[in-house]
Amino acid sequence: MAIGYPNFVTLACRNVDRMARFLLALGWVEAPGSEDVHRVFQGTNGVVVALYAASNYEPHFGALSAGFRGFTLGVNLAGAEDVDAAYRLLQQIDDVELLEEPFDSPHGFRGFSFLDPEGNVWDVAWKRGSTVSAEGDLSWG
Repeated sequence: MAIGYPNFVTLACRNVDRMARFLLALGWVEAPGSEDVHRVFQGTNGVVVALYAASNYEPHFGALSAGFRGFTLGVNLAGAEDVDAAYRLLQQIDDVELLEEPFDSPHGFRGFSFLDPEGNVWDVAWKRGSTVSAEGDLSWG
């Protein structure tokens, strides 16, 4: 038996409400079963992103660290123009720190990175040769 691919990501948050406001500002839809203590956002591509207080994890795993946490959250889009539109949207959202302007890499990407209100690093990109369905499913080219 294989374990499968990630389809549920929980972000440990110092301030769950502030992070939920950020995801709502991105246009994400909160799932009907979401609760104040465990906010859940159901993606159209089947991936669920949940927000849960860091204080629930800290007794077992230690304090949430500041700075780069060893991973990025990636959003791959359907085209280069979508990357630029996402950048413009993020410029309008409080508590977002844009780390760079959109750029074209020599590896066939157009993208940029930003920090969310909790300090998580996100990459927004389009990869030449990849496709993204209307539901958000990514096929790597």
